[in-house]
Amino acid sequence: MNLFKTFKGDKVPLLTKIVYPFTGIGRDASYTLVALFLMTYVQFTLGGEGGYESKMAVIIAIMFIFRIWDGVNDPMIGMLIENTHWKMGKYKPWILIGAVTNSIVLALMFSVRATGWWFVALFAVFYLLWEITFTFNDIAYWSMLPSLSKEEKTRNQLTTMVAVAASIGAFTVGGLVPMIFPGNAIANFRWIGIVVAAVFLLCQLLLVFTCKEKERTEVEREEKITLKEMFVVVWKNKQLWWMMIIIVLYYLGSALLNAFGLNYFYFAYGYGEGGLKMFYFTVAYALGTIVAQATYPLFAKKMTRSQILSATFITMMVGYASIFVYGLLHALGVTEAPNIWVMCVIGVLVFAAQGLFYMALLVMATNTIEYNEWKTGERKESIIFSARPFAAKISSSFQTLFVYVILLAGGIYAITNQISQVEIDKELQGLTQEQTVALAQSAIDGATNLPGVLISLLVGMTVIPVILFIASYILIRKKYKIDEKVYKKLCDDIDAGNVGMHNDLDALVATLETQNKEEVKIV
Repeated sequence: MNLFKTFKGDKVPLLTKIVYPFTGIGRDASYTLVALFLMTYVQFTLGGEGGYESKMAVIIAIMFIFRIWDGVNDPMIGMLIENTHWKMGKYKPWILIGAVTNSIVLALMFSVRATGWWFVALFAVFYLLWEITFTFNDIAYWSMLPSLSKEEKTRNQLTTMVAVAASIGAFTVGGLVPMIFPGNAIANFRWIGIVVAAVFLLCQLLLVFTCKEKERTEVEREEKITLKEMFVVVWKNKQLWWMMIIIVLYYLGSALLNAFGLNYFYFAYGYGEGGLKMFYFTVAYALGTIVAQATYPLFAKKMTRSQILSATFITMMVGYASIFVYGLLHALGVTEAPNIWVMCVIGVLVFAAQGLFYMALLVMATNTIEYNEWKTGERKESIIFSARPFAAKISSSFQTLFVYVILLAGGIYAITNQISQVEIDKELQGLTQEQTVALAQSAIDGATNLPGVLISLLVGMTVIPVILFIASYILIRKKYKIDEKVYKKLCDDIDAGNVGMHNDLDALVATLETQNKEEVKIV
């Protein structure tokens, strides 16, 4: 048992190297259930008592405020983790605390129900508790990754394995839930919440009891970080600031396809068939993403990150444009509903590109830790790596607003209000699942503005993400400067003890560019 054991050097123990990444399956299954399906659960089970759209507006406001606050307090929790000196380690205690508390909250969130405005009140309590408890686990888990090794090859391997495991967990939930809940949403979401919470807890217990942390130096053990110092660390790392903005834009763009996609599939293919079609599309999503992430180290050997970003960006643009045009033809009545297998082929290409793009962003964000050490002489993994979940939560906040505005303006809530009442009646009146699905489908078929609904969803799924991806790509080109050569130089300087505030990244980049030009001339 490795509960209190540590290791030295940059050679990560084999058991830790395998177990640590793949315990992320449960984590991301849990996160996906809430991030992707909590609003689906609310949307299709809220009911009209007390005013459906009024309650939705309050719930959206609650989520937006709590996600902003949760993002703001991420660095504070990062500071708390930095100051941890327990026998179990720096990260594992918080991984354990977060997992135990969050799994309990997750199970209760989908099990304990009320009606009317009491539903909204319970939602606020459970959502706040879920955000806080998951943050403890999330920051500690991700902060442990860069602490295991600073060798770029090892870090790329670990980052790849973590991303693959996260995708497995996310896509398992993302693919199965849309098929399971229609026609029996209240009961099925209850059991889904309990099962996912149990898997999450088991995965994290496996990590805590089998993985080793890297031994901390005496300086790290004695170091105490104040709140003021925490904000100074984040403020001075300008490369981290730009990466936070870039990741916010990317997260928001990639999440919108999922956020609107579920509604689109139910309205385009039917309440009964939409979930199955969404499952096929999610399999394509998983196939493209997992294969791309698993092969990222191979691409990284043959191509620079800049080349990977350019190729994947172009592929993403073409793919999103294809989905929009294909869906628009159906919405305008020119063609039947998009052929699901054509959509899946397009999806594989798009999601493979997104997988590689995201992997490059993860490595780029992780490398700001070495930049911080080079610039200040201190690594501060927990504080710096809290930027990734912070960016995720900020983007999630704006995603909530984007989705609400488009669903409200597009007339989608007027239809889902009827469907949610049907799902509630299923519980109260003992309707069969087939009867419930048929009644829900009649609400969709009876909508006079269905073409407008489909077009609104397509804009949210494709047009807005494309704009966000373009903005993120431009910022990468203009503001991020730690390419492979710069990163190697940072590590060389750190090993040689050349660290401190006198180091200037712009000067270093200019020097390396001059050297590169001279080498080209010689050749």
